[in-house]
Amino acid sequence: MDHKAILLATNLSARCDRPLDRALMLAKEWNTKLILLHILDPARAKDAATNIREIEKQIADELPRNKVDIEILVKIGDIAATIIETAQDRKCDLIVTGVARYNSIGDILLGGPVDQLIRNAPVPVLVVKRRPQKAYKNILIATDFSECSLQALNAAAELFPDPRLHLVHAYHEPYSAWLSSDQVAQDVKSEEQTSLTRFLARRDISDTVFDRVNGSIEKGDLGGVLYRKIEATKSDLVVLGTHGRGALSRATLGSNAQHVLGWVGQDVLMVRERK
Repeated sequence: MDHKAILLATNLSARCDRPLDRALMLAKEWNTKLILLHILDPARAKDAATNIREIEKQIADELPRNKVDIEILVKIGDIAATIIETAQDRKCDLIVTGVARYNSIGDILLGGPVDQLIRNAPVPVLVVKRRPQKAYKNILIATDFSECSLQALNAAAELFPDPRLHLVHAYHEPYSAWLSSDQVAQDVKSEEQTSLTRFLARRDISDTVFDRVNGSIEKGDLGGVLYRKIEATKSDLVVLGTHGRGALSRATLGSNAQHVLGWVGQDVLMVRERK
């Protein structure tokens, strides 16, 4: 894949070094341009022209020495809308951002504008939580066998061509509180396994991607299944597909993506379904 550019959205806080380091690592690995975007609140940007020049210089002075082609942009406007507009205008392949506890660009992923960003982002959004030490080695991808989760799998495989891909489907046994038959449990498991096999046999999944995938089904709620699989596979990146129409209230698998983003300690790649 010939990568076009990576867009890093940053608020210049103490925690922004994590997404910056990951974005720099990816830009170097992909041999592509890194666009560093800082957004000013219109209500607080008094002398806009002066502020922008000063902030651009501050960012340039504080950037670590590297061999990556970096473009610094400081804009005034709505956070999510400005990120989306910039990603579209610059034809970026990936949006990278972080997570912060309080008012910051990272809060868009644990609060207000996240809904707008995920629903409308033209490319996958990588939420960096951990300080990067090395390239991703194991990627955990949640699936419900939908078109949305298929796109998430293919997007992750295309962006990250080297790591092992662990595909997991969390399922429930219907009426398990009333039906205790081992045969019923086995039948449900067999049906889910068949669905997984059919999903991986789809023409939309190339042989190259198929060979990289380790697929499995796990009984239980999504949160519990993801927690166990992260530990078992030593995954350092979790991938979730999101339905654009339902915003963060519905990630694939019927889960609340905002909740998953809140507790997962690994980096998370959010992939919006495209029609």
